[in-house]
Amino acid sequence: MIKSALLLCCLTLSLHGKDTLAPITDSAKLPKSAMELWQAYDPQAEPLEVKIIKEWKTDEVTTRYLTYKVGRFKGANSRVSAYYSFPNKPGKHPAFVWTHGGGQRAEKNRSIYFAKQGFANIDINWLGRPVKEDMEINTDWGKVDPTQGPKFYSKALRKGWKVNLQPDEFSIDPIPSPRNSNWILLSMAGRRAITFLQDQPQVKADRIGFTGFSMGGMITALTAIDPRLKAVAPFVGGTGFKEVDFPGGIVGSSKRQQFQNLEMYQKVIDPQSYWPHVECPVAFITSSNDFHSTFERIYRSMDLLPHDDWRVSSNVHYNHQVGPEGWAVLNLWFRKYLGDEEIVIPETPPSNFSLENGIATFSVSPKAINRLAEIKIYYSYDPNSRTRFWHHADAKKSENTWITEIPVYSKLPLYVFGHCTYHLDQKMTLQVGSSTTFSINSKQAIHEPENIDLNEMSKLAKSGLIEDFSNGSADWASRNGESLTTYKLQSPMIKRSNDKALAFTIDPQGRDHTLRLRLGSSFLSRENNLGTFTYNTQVNGKGPQQILVNRKDFKSEKNLELEWAKVSTFNVTLVDHTKRKAIRLTDPETHSILKRIELIDRP
Repeated sequence: MIKSALLLCCLTLSLHGKDTLAPITDSAKLPKSAMELWQAYDPQAEPLEVKIIKEWKTDEVTTRYLTYKVGRFKGANSRVSAYYSFPNKPGKHPAFVWTHGGGQRAEKNRSIYFAKQGFANIDINWLGRPVKEDMEINTDWGKVDPTQGPKFYSKALRKGWKVNLQPDEFSIDPIPSPRNSNWILLSMAGRRAITFLQDQPQVKADRIGFTGFSMGGMITALTAIDPRLKAVAPFVGGTGFKEVDFPGGIVGSSKRQQFQNLEMYQKVIDPQSYWPHVECPVAFITSSNDFHSTFERIYRSMDLLPHDDWRVSSNVHYNHQVGPEGWAVLNLWFRKYLGDEEIVIPETPPSNFSLENGIATFSVSPKAINRLAEIKIYYSYDPNSRTRFWHHADAKKSENTWITEIPVYSKLPLYVFGHCTYHLDQKMTLQVGSSTTFSINSKQAIHEPENIDLNEMSKLAKSGLIEDFSNGSADWASRNGESLTTYKLQSPMIKRSNDKALAFTIDPQGRDHTLRLRLGSSFLSRENNLGTFTYNTQVNGKGPQQILVNRKDFKSEKNLELEWAKVSTFNVTLVDHTKRKAIRLTDPETHSILKRIELIDRP
């Protein structure tokens, strides 16, 4: 049996100088599934050959910068650098692996923060970027290269990120093979990091988790089948089905064109082939408009799990950013499943969805009502989850259930979910800032008619009003409170004809201001992506005044003309020159300054 498995997978262990992965030259012997790919690989078989480069020690935490061996490939060792931090308290601690995102790097401060929360953790520097502490010794992949090219990794062998399964001089196999995917090497680095944690005297070897951001989320998904893991938490990455286009024929909405060996990718590399085999609890922490882990793909992936112990926590109106409530979920998740604390995390809120006579009825019944801070129900008719505007639906409460009714159109899809915010027992200190709440999504309800015609959106009732702040800044995202970003111009309920002008009602209150606008078309279909547009103007005086901005007033990075219907992100900043800083547009009192935004007929 063992011999047969080794033959099937050909993931030969590195013994006496042999490569960790013996090349496969016969396509008949290639692994046909994710489980077949990994079944003969033992991440504990080879010595890690850990080298500690430097150590920092405080009263609370010890941190070590080190390297460990991933394996031997094409006759050369591959080693990854990392920060390993642990609490100085006596005894063994729960632990997890952190994997950073594309263009990022391991961070000592992040590792220290998690150690202060009670976790031993290893933050691996898989990309090979120089770390902030300017260490001479760093990641060295040897004769293979799973990185993103020389822009980030000084020893890169390729010009950029390898996205296909075709062979080249730096790949494992000389024929098209799933083992030629860079993701395999990165997942091996993750599995070896788990082995490292198991070996540490400060670690509870049976309480190990895995998490990562963006590309690190993808690594998390591919590593989550490791039976040594007790919980995982992918951030804005790790969904399957990336080769599937969005409904309605949106060109460029999938990565299908990247793969010359699509079936091989689907069955062996894409997370859709991994999630059905993940036995541990999963917290998927994301943003509602994420480009990397698009919204429907998250739920489609979670539906593959063989259990119901999962949650989705979304940062609403954001792309590829996690808010404080999501970071709070990570701490809670690992405290619950890796620690010894009695942590109660409400289950995914039960929901119901029905269609009758052109009306959709959606209801959500959150648990832990005594901790519920807020519940909102969001919906959209837009199949492009990267740029859709999530409308806030009016909901009525009946006992502990919130119910809303939403019109349904015969040729338009409908997407609905509930977003529940809960109180924490006490304020939680985060690496940046703090939080008193955390959020959990309901399941997403989806209605997708067989024949979708996006032109039908033109028939929906429309208004030129973009914002009057009657609902505060609830329809906007803000990283620092000093600027606001919305996807509202993608709402089919907005009058977006090109004969309109953008009108701002502003009361400068006797001070000098600069209004700064930045509009983008990212993540629309290829033909609709016009690039980025900017506009600045001075505003001063007392009392409300209307500032009109025409399409042709915007500067284009591509020397193109702005079209209102092709604006995905709409960003507003208002700088107060008297105070020499941008005003906090998320503060309610600032809405007496910026009062209204709308599209109106040009004078």
